[in-house]
Amino acid sequence: MGLRTLGLLLALALVGGVGGWAWAEGRDTSVTTQDAPTPVGAADPSLPYTAPEKVKEDSDLPPLGEGIATHEEKMGPKTSEGLIVPVPDGWDRVDYETGIQSRWTAPGNPPGSYFVRVHSLPEDDRSLIQQVAEREAALRFDDRLADGSLEILDSSGDTLTATYVLGGYRQLQVIRWVSFRGGSADVEIAAVGRLVDERGLEELVARIASGVRRQAPAIPPDERPEPSEAPSTTPAG
Repeated sequence: MGLRTLGLLLALALVGGVGGWAWAEGRDTSVTTQDAPTPVGAADPSLPYTAPEKVKEDSDLPPLGEGIATHEEKMGPKTSEGLIVPVPDGWDRVDYETGIQSRWTAPGNPPGSYFVRVHSLPEDDRSLIQQVAEREAALRFDDRLADGSLEILDSSGDTLTATYVLGGYRQLQVIRWVSFRGGSADVEIAAVGRLVDERGLEELVARIASGVRRQAPAIPPDERPEPSEAPSTTPAG
């Protein structure tokens, strides 16, 4: 075999090897992708899920206005010390706890409207700031409120303002504490309404807080002192 024949055979073998590799590569059915892996959606939620509570529609009463007409009413038993409270004209009154707590509601008390509550507090050493802090903490642990609905808008000084969903209604609450002696709180004033009532609620609470005062107990007629005898004006004779 000559050198020319040997070289031709080697060239044919090399071409055959390359062609075989190309044919095998073309037959590869595997798929390769450069995209990032994506999670597969689960058929059911893997964690417990509570659907948000559906909020009911507010009452169709007009928004509570500022500067509504008020008059004074007495809280507490007639024969014991009580409070004189300026309250809105025409609102319905409900008394609780032997008269130391009363509530005035919009006429007819329609659901999803507004009301104001006044509570004569028992004597203790809790200051106005302590009352605010304690009520804020109580709201955060109040299981009657819809989950995640509580938002504290203000908790400074003597006032707490918050919004939440209770009983299916979105409510705004404004609470102010009053001290007659400049120390511990004597009276709690809380107004609750809709978000559209915010300015009216704040003004009403401020007006009640500035006008509420103590009243000495009334004296029953049979316990009143006898009037002193008027001095005689007839000259001695």
